[in-house]
Amino acid sequence: MVENTNQYLEKTEIEGFGGNLFLYKRLENANADSKDIWHYRAKIVGMKGYVRRSTKETNFEPAKRKAEQDYIDNTYKFKNKLEVNVTYVRTAIQNYLKHISEKKYYIDNSQRYRYVKNTWYRYMHGYFGDMKVSEITEAELEGYWHFRRDYYIKGAGKELMASNKNRVNAKTQTSRNIRVRFSYGTARAEASVINQFFAWCYDSRVGLTSKVLKTSAKDAFESVDVNKKNRRPHFDEKDWRIVRQNLKNYAECKGRFEVRYDREWVPKSRFMMRTFILFLGSTGMRLGEAKQIRWKDIRFDKKQNAIIVNVDESTSKVRRGRDVVAHSTWIGSLLDEWKEMSDFTKDSDLVFYAVKENNPDTQNVCDVSVSFKNFLKEIGKLENERGKVRTLYSLRHTYATLRLEAGVEVYNLAKNMGTSVQQIEWHYGHVNTKKIVGDLTKGGSLKDTQKAKDIELAAEMITLLRDGTLDEKAVASALKNIAINK
Repeated sequence: MVENTNQYLEKTEIEGFGGNLFLYKRLENANADSKDIWHYRAKIVGMKGYVRRSTKETNFEPAKRKAEQDYIDNTYKFKNKLEVNVTYVRTAIQNYLKHISEKKYYIDNSQRYRYVKNTWYRYMHGYFGDMKVSEITEAELEGYWHFRRDYYIKGAGKELMASNKNRVNAKTQTSRNIRVRFSYGTARAEASVINQFFAWCYDSRVGLTSKVLKTSAKDAFESVDVNKKNRRPHFDEKDWRIVRQNLKNYAECKGRFEVRYDREWVPKSRFMMRTFILFLGSTGMRLGEAKQIRWKDIRFDKKQNAIIVNVDESTSKVRRGRDVVAHSTWIGSLLDEWKEMSDFTKDSDLVFYAVKENNPDTQNVCDVSVSFKNFLKEIGKLENERGKVRTLYSLRHTYATLRLEAGVEVYNLAKNMGTSVQQIEWHYGHVNTKKIVGDLTKGGSLKDTQKAKDIELAAEMITLLRDGTLDEKAVASALKNIAINK
């Protein structure tokens, strides 16, 4: 007998088991790769709850045999007081990490794989490790953030703050650079790791959970705290000019950046870092995207007199390829100069890279985050005016802020940065409002021309609203701020 219900697709009872065993296909979240997989639901007599599993079979007969054999095995386990229907997170995560390590994205982005693995075992494993995957609830998932907030205060991380076993041969054994209170960006990254793991647990070929479990960084903060974190640390025009000036001296080892010992690779590595930082500042690319750029991805468009960088979908955070237009053509000259110095100049070679002493002929993904922080500390620009620490990712926010202040349309900026107009408005709406107010107050008395400018502004806002460049909330916010400051 075959029937369809709201919960099951092609539900088929297996005869001979007293109505306690049937096969089905999943209706919700079905995709091309998994929609034909057969699952079974078994009710073991005397046992509370059900056993739900993926047979990993697309053909009915092999799936039926798998379900029947599992039913017999699980009945035996239950009668002999053995664990039935249990997969612990500590076991599932090992299989998950093995699974993603074989995927092309993680092979090409080994740094991302290390982040996922290290982050899981540092934080999530201590909370989820001994839980049964099939029994985790939304409340337990939300409870992770309570665990995470206490990690460095009264959790396992408290000892790490005082003594880090990985720093046994270092000058100091403490880990004072760790932030006790994590940022919203950190929570988003960790939520992504958790969600991807549980999505894999639900996948039809795995079948460890009967529903998708998902968390959000917003669950880790009060709404007022989330809003406070939307304005990202960046460099204003004055500070960005100071950074650029000092980068030149840094690359040339002049002044305070003079090197007092003979190392041939220092000028080369410093020049690469300078080029990388200015490249980020000129394109607004995500850090992970820029690290994966190869020489074949950069071209000079003579017709438009522009440097254009191709971002492949495999390296994009949102899995969509795009062409990025650099803000200034001078970055092309700097890249040409770097190419002459580089040891890797083939089309398929990484533009920015690192090498190991024992294997200098092989490229690794570059990581200049620590060097950049030390550089900023040296010139007194590590923190912004509100005390927020700047990082390499601040260059993307610097690009967005300066481009908006220069009058670039929000839609074009969002397209170039590979994000949405809504994200631009969310994080940089204050920049748009500031510019609009500045435009309206340029030259002459605002009072004398207020009505004409109000009409002009309203027309502009309507146009932007119609074509989707701005949403209703952004328009209302901009008009409110202008009205208050007139």
